[in-house]
Amino acid sequence: MSHPPLLRLAGLLAALAPAALFASGIRTGFKDAGATAAGNAFAATADSPAAIYYNPAGLTQLDGSSISASVYAVQLQTDFASPAGAGTHMKRDTHLLPQFYYAYAPHGANYALGLGAYVPFGLSTSWSPTSGFDTIATDASIKDYAISAVGAWKITPELSLGAGPVFHQISSKLSRSIDTTSTDIFTFDGSNQAVSFNAGLRWQPSEKHAFGLSYQSNYSSRLTGTSTFTPFTGGVPASASFTLPEVIIAGYSYRPTPDWNLEVNLEWTNWDRVNAINIQNSSVVFSPAETLVLNWRSGFNYDFGVTRQLGNGLHVSAGFTYSQNSTPTSTYNPAVPDANRELVGLGLGGHVGGCELQLTLQYGFADTRTVTGVPVNFAGQTPNGTYSSRTYALAFALSHRF
Repeated sequence: MSHPPLLRLAGLLAALAPAALFASGIRTGFKDAGATAAGNAFAATADSPAAIYYNPAGLTQLDGSSISASVYAVQLQTDFASPAGAGTHMKRDTHLLPQFYYAYAPHGANYALGLGAYVPFGLSTSWSPTSGFDTIATDASIKDYAISAVGAWKITPELSLGAGPVFHQISSKLSRSIDTTSTDIFTFDGSNQAVSFNAGLRWQPSEKHAFGLSYQSNYSSRLTGTSTFTPFTGGVPASASFTLPEVIIAGYSYRPTPDWNLEVNLEWTNWDRVNAINIQNSSVVFSPAETLVLNWRSGFNYDFGVTRQLGNGLHVSAGFTYSQNSTPTSTYNPAVPDANRELVGLGLGGHVGGCELQLTLQYGFADTRTVTGVPVNFAGQTPNGTYSSRTYALAFALSHRF
């Protein structure tokens, strides 16, 4: 049996590593239950320990020690119909993504410190071997455990800056069929570390108006591990390098009264930085190096949120998020069923004893995407067809200030 070039693995990793910014198969940008309820429009408000992720400059609004623990549970659903009318759907798994934040702002001081742990990547996709594109993608998963340590400084009563490094522990496992005539499976399994940084600025010239600017740097990593072939035992050393782009978020918060907060965020992701994925494998079966040209395109996310204080320590939030598709049709891969996406959220929060609870429900749907014109691969397969996606999520947070 002859094995296809490792370029096919590059196709899988390309779909995995530079996933869309949120809710597109393997990565999510929702890192706090309260922010999720408000459509993730939080860069200008940033008044909780979750500012460690959203905008570290916001930590100077806090007083004393604050701690927050939350979980984002999301289920991804994608249905596929081929041009011939055959249909299949992606395996519907529920993923639990935890987040933890601790902030310390000494009373009367002009600085604050924060430590956060979250999962920038933690989702997966899984398609049936009978999908019709199993030599392109079957299973893809990635986990990125991140720890962020930030500091913030209040330069003036109106202006604050914040920044700090982010340490990543990344692992991925990718599988696909070797050909369409057997049950042989090719799997790449690798891991490595990376370092990036977050920075932010928050300016509040008056009680009613606040502005936020957040920057998340790009970072690169070469995942090292093994390539294996089932049913054969053992594996060969393999590695894959990729770059994740920088993200810039600008936010504006308007409080017409103390009981209302309306915020809008404009988020830009520099996908143009991600031009190619380089793969290396020690096996003589493959070329020693392969390069896959991606030519991803940069795009915007639009976040809108509103929060209403109800009294007695209760508040309700609602939000909407729109994310532009970043994958050209020519490089489309069903490992990440990317498309223009809309998400709506609704949440309720309140104080119970000395703690604050937040519960958020979220529903997302993608524009139906029809992929045409992608050439067949070595096995005569193509991802051409129609894709429709939905996401269902529940976020819960418990916070305490002391």
